[in-house]
Amino acid sequence: MLAQRLATGSCFILGLIGLLWLDTSIGSVSIGGFHLPPGLLVALVGCLVVALASIEILHVAEANGLVTNKPLTAIATVAVMLATWLSGSLPEAFDATVPLTIIAIAMVASLLIFSRGRKVETAFASTAVVMLAIIYIGVLSGFLLLIGSDISIWMIGGVALVVKSCDIGAYFTGRAIGKHKLIPWLSPGKTIEGLVGGVIASMAAALILDAMLGFPLEWWWVLIMGAVLAVTGQAGDLTMSLFKRGAGIKDSSSLLPGLGGVMDVIDSLLLTAPLAWWMLRLSLCDCS
Repeated sequence: MLAQRLATGSCFILGLIGLLWLDTSIGSVSIGGFHLPPGLLVALVGCLVVALASIEILHVAEANGLVTNKPLTAIATVAVMLATWLSGSLPEAFDATVPLTIIAIAMVASLLIFSRGRKVETAFASTAVVMLAIIYIGVLSGFLLLIGSDISIWMIGGVALVVKSCDIGAYFTGRAIGKHKLIPWLSPGKTIEGLVGGVIASMAAALILDAMLGFPLEWWWVLIMGAVLAVTGQAGDLTMSLFKRGAGIKDSSSLLPGLGGVMDVIDSLLLTAPLAWWMLRLSLCDCS
């Protein structure tokens, strides 16, 4: 299992580095008179990732006995992610209304679809699942793309490095010295010692990243950011564990050997994305 994790994880890291490099090489893209924000290639790959992740969320919902609609959920989730990414390039009057309008349309469409044939038993819960997928996956992944367009494409990889350093540090620290369970009823494998080791690993990764960028931020603020993103990332991982445990399944899918499904990889990134965007935007950008 560990060998599979390392192999799949290494491929994921190399693939992400290659993707960010290619996106940087492409640069800005214009369609007619509209200038797309940086990150077009990342956004295109993100469409596939988000579509797969939304389908995995529906598998969890189906394991709970709920009726789902994969095409509607996948299309709406991808659309909201792209609308969130493009929001910074839209006129100020429309920057927030476009993703909100898509969410509203998806809600109405869900109610119509799930109540067909005068069925009312699952309309509420099934519509709620669509809304969960759109917000949990679509909106939050859109913030990752905003980090690329508003800060730097490479900063997407930087956030992933800090967050995943916590996962790696927690895994190895927990295996080595973990004795006290963190939340045994939700995630029996996580320990308090592992969490501490993971937070330290994220703080170290944040310091290394700051050094590679020429120390644009104060060291103490970098440590705070690393710790906050680490804890938030673990909360994101526990959120998906909550959904899976309620459905009685271990992994969101078996797509990635040793790692599980797409959601098992990006769950910790999703919850950190808005927080990372705010912290980086306020730290690195002149918002006056």
